[in-house]
Amino acid sequence: MAEKVWQFLSRDLSGVDALCARYAIPRLAAAVLAARDTSPQQIEELLGKGAGQQLFDPLLMRDMDRAAAAVREAVENGELICVCGDYDCDGVAATAIVSDYLTQIGARVCYHIPSREKEGYGLSKRAVRELADYGVRLLLTVDNGISAIEEVAYANSLGLRVVITDHHEPQEILPEAIAVVDPHRADCAYPYKELCGAGVVFKLLCALEGETGFGLLEAYGDLLAIATIADVVELSGENRIFVRRGLELLRESERCGVQTLLGVAGIAGKTLSAESVAFGLAPRINAAGRVNSAEMVVELLLTERESEAVALSEQLNSFNEQRRELEKVVIDGIAAQLAANPTLQYERVIVIDGEGWNAGIIGIVCSRLVERFDKPCVIIARDGELARGSGRSVDGFSLIDAISACSHLLTRYGGHPMAAGFSLMSEDISAFRAALEAYAAETAPEMPSVSLRIDCVVPPALLSVEEVRGLSLLEPFGRGNDMPVFAVCGAVLERVIPLSEGRHCKLRLSVDDVSFFVLCFSVRPEQLGYAAGDVVDVAFSASINEYRGMVSVSLRLRGICLSGEDFTYFHHARQLYEACQRGERGGNAFLPTRDEAVSIYRGMRALGRTAWVPELLYRRICGDTSIDFVHFCVCVEAFVQLEILRRENGMIEINSGAAKTDFGAAPIIRRLSEYA
Repeated sequence: MAEKVWQFLSRDLSGVDALCARYAIPRLAAAVLAARDTSPQQIEELLGKGAGQQLFDPLLMRDMDRAAAAVREAVENGELICVCGDYDCDGVAATAIVSDYLTQIGARVCYHIPSREKEGYGLSKRAVRELADYGVRLLLTVDNGISAIEEVAYANSLGLRVVITDHHEPQEILPEAIAVVDPHRADCAYPYKELCGAGVVFKLLCALEGETGFGLLEAYGDLLAIATIADVVELSGENRIFVRRGLELLRESERCGVQTLLGVAGIAGKTLSAESVAFGLAPRINAAGRVNSAEMVVELLLTERESEAVALSEQLNSFNEQRRELEKVVIDGIAAQLAANPTLQYERVIVIDGEGWNAGIIGIVCSRLVERFDKPCVIIARDGELARGSGRSVDGFSLIDAISACSHLLTRYGGHPMAAGFSLMSEDISAFRAALEAYAAETAPEMPSVSLRIDCVVPPALLSVEEVRGLSLLEPFGRGNDMPVFAVCGAVLERVIPLSEGRHCKLRLSVDDVSFFVLCFSVRPEQLGYAAGDVVDVAFSASINEYRGMVSVSLRLRGICLSGEDFTYFHHARQLYEACQRGERGGNAFLPTRDEAVSIYRGMRALGRTAWVPELLYRRICGDTSIDFVHFCVCVEAFVQLEILRRENGMIEINSGAAKTDFGAAPIIRRLSEYA
């Protein structure tokens, strides 16, 4: 029942004309810069001018000189170097970049990507032993290693030398490697901290070449862009330079593996954006590590044989389809649990576990769960006595702090405020769930609101092809430079148009006799809840659509509400309602009266079958009354429990066959009555 709180950065277009004149940019792009209070230096960076084109000296990074010296020594002595990567997109791209470079300069090199199922993340003692037996003398980690204290000590005992390049947060104690290169080290003075794993090892190559990076970017910018986008690091500073140039190189990449991968993703020959890479390439690359072996991705990125590239790309595509099937198993399992125990969704942190779920894909499903409920979510895959979990959070609630508070129940954990992974014994899941909820209750009595950030309110007339095309000046969009979101307020909904046999819909709206269309993907017309004649506020992103030579503006719905929504009120009221559902004391204040129940029942009956959009239905039924939103939700839940209302598949309606029953018999009413 969650609805994001709309956060308007600007409600007018003041200051736009000055920016248009100073930087010779269209009004819509200038409106975004003004709304975000962008400084002149930041504008130059976004537009690719001046200081925004700066790459820093790699030797400013702590231990970079030692890392470069160790690699040079291994190359000169003809020692076998093993690049130890990771199974995600960043890790395999980083492995391919450094493996190719070392091969080009005449080094003896091999690579190792751990199995997600057999080894887990990062270095393992088993892998170290096998690599030592294979003849490796230098281990070079990419996108991992900062926490491999025991594994590096074991490598040292076997006579191996280790160089670590990583970008994850270090612990207080660092591994005893020859060099530990990580911009997040407390003693590292490197000016830019947001590099992904591939970005860090790219700077190592720059140190080896004695340059800041513009030369090597021409050779590896395509792979570096894929890694940077897929790892969802900030697209500012050096990352912005990497991605901006990398996207240009990616389309014309000379790597046959990249070209065939673009082909199976259906984006070959097209203008590429960060979004098309994130949704077209990254899932296929990540799929290999989730359901099979990620080493084949490195093979694909390094191969010079087109026939091998085609076969590997098709296999990745097949793995991606398999990944979707595995996701569906988890999604269906979660849906069944929520249907059997709806109160799960009202916990401050949703924790759901299942036997036999693929641990490689639960993180993806977890992100979708967060998007649905707008609160932190954790999914745990049980495999007999052992279990592995993955969590995603929302701004304002640090998941790694919450997980750390439960560390006495975990065998292994790690992550950051927005995402975390961990392992534990299956028998401890219930205790973990309780501990996590207790931590949230203590630190966040009212969970943080999830915001839909809207850059500015615009008139529909400003949404022309020329103006929307001008937004490309601000690309690439991503973390730290979100795709702009605009709003039109007080629009009349003229028509809801079904698309693709009703799987999607399109809204025709108008303001002051100016009509415009907004697309709603994966929303059936009947699930929208809004009807012709409603006066609404709509939030949307804008892009250019080119089809059969026709160029048009495409607006994609990000949010809709009856005009004048009080988001703060609804967020606070939802928190109170969820407290009622959890049975927390004080719930007696939210017992609805009989008159309120009758009024709400009559309102639901008058509406007929309609979409279950709580805030919308509340305003339709109770807008002219003194009934509180919490009372409304309690009444509806009571009617559902008594089977007076039927709620399923996003719809709600009166159950005409329901027998008469006592309203006070509903479980939620009985529970609240205990506190009366």
